[in-house]
Amino acid sequence: MSTSPLSSLTPKDRLKTICVKVSRRWEFRGLNDDGPLQHIDLVLVDEQGNSIYAKIPASEAERHALTLEQGKVYTMSRFIVCNAKNYCRSLPGPFMLEITCHTRINSARDSGSFPDYVYFLTPFDELPAYIGDKKKFHDVLGLLVEVSEPELVHFTNQTNPSLRRNITIRNEQYAELKVSIWGRRVRDFMPADLLSDTEGQPYLSGNSACHWYFNPNIPEVAQLLQTFQGSNVSIRRVGVPLEESSQPQPRPHAEAMTLHEMQNIDPYEFPEKGCTCTVTISRLVDDHGWWFPSCNLCNKSCKADGADYTCYECGTTNKFTYKCKLCFIATDGTDEAEMICFGEIGRRIVGKSVETVMRAPRGRDNLPLDIAGIVSSKYTFAVTMSEKSLRNPKSYQITAIITAFGKQKALP
Repeated sequence: MSTSPLSSLTPKDRLKTICVKVSRRWEFRGLNDDGPLQHIDLVLVDEQGNSIYAKIPASEAERHALTLEQGKVYTMSRFIVCNAKNYCRSLPGPFMLEITCHTRINSARDSGSFPDYVYFLTPFDELPAYIGDKKKFHDVLGLLVEVSEPELVHFTNQTNPSLRRNITIRNEQYAELKVSIWGRRVRDFMPADLLSDTEGQPYLSGNSACHWYFNPNIPEVAQLLQTFQGSNVSIRRVGVPLEESSQPQPRPHAEAMTLHEMQNIDPYEFPEKGCTCTVTISRLVDDHGWWFPSCNLCNKSCKADGADYTCYECGTTNKFTYKCKLCFIATDGTDEAEMICFGEIGRRIVGKSVETVMRAPRGRDNLPLDIAGIVSSKYTFAVTMSEKSLRNPKSYQITAIITAFGKQKALP
């Protein structure tokens, strides 16, 4: 069978066949790794060393997920070649693959000439330039010098704590870098087999997409080990085992209220910790943008400055990430109220990143269908009163999503 190298693929190709090895595979279930499956991600590599990112949508996961295993070789045909996403990119390159219901996948023989690893290393001293930048994932190489025990961490916009493990690696200049592993991947990192014998500093954070390799057979590792030859390097263990540590107390639930009760409270007497409410999104607020350019350093909105975006708080230009900013009217049958949310909360409501929505089809009113589609969705939110309520009709800012009930057939 004739196959094409990955480097030859373009969006116009429809009938090409490729032979590739699955170098990496992971499931994306939201940033907290605790939601429904959104898509399966793959890093594919061919015999020539060319690599490409591929995505299996959740709707096709059952059809293809069991077929594709990490480390195995397959032939693929009838896939879609499209422009690469411009956020959380695993690889450089202009294109990516989408696996569809028409894609044909068959096991192939491993000739032994496929690369074992696909990586594009970022030096430690270049990482500060990427603080807050979510356009790409980073590959780093270092000597493991410290491993912490898993710990539970509370965040203000989450009702349940997140699991985290910190590790520290060292490069050939003896600079150290902290890497935080989150969610389910924490328990996958098992350093026991290897251990038989900062504030103000950049660090890396990894969840489901994070992969690690101990002593990979690559030239850069040989060079790194040469640097430490003759040195007595031990791996530090820090922290208290999770089962022996005191667990964080669950955050007390704010009082549940109806919208009618909330609307009758004087803005100056609204509970300081906010409240919870169960509502259904009834309509979007007209003439209200659904995204904003968020500064990578302070998270505040950047302002348009000609063709650029500038953060006047930090003095940076074009150092931003697109984030959601949703404003809608919600109802619970007792009253209705305006609600607003930003960033990750908005992304969870929409179910997609801003960049993905920007590329999606739009309706007659030029509003993306994914944004219009949030209407009739029911949630229990934790909310506080926004500062806007002191001057205008009341508006509530969503601080956390407690429960998502899905689409409703009718409004309350």
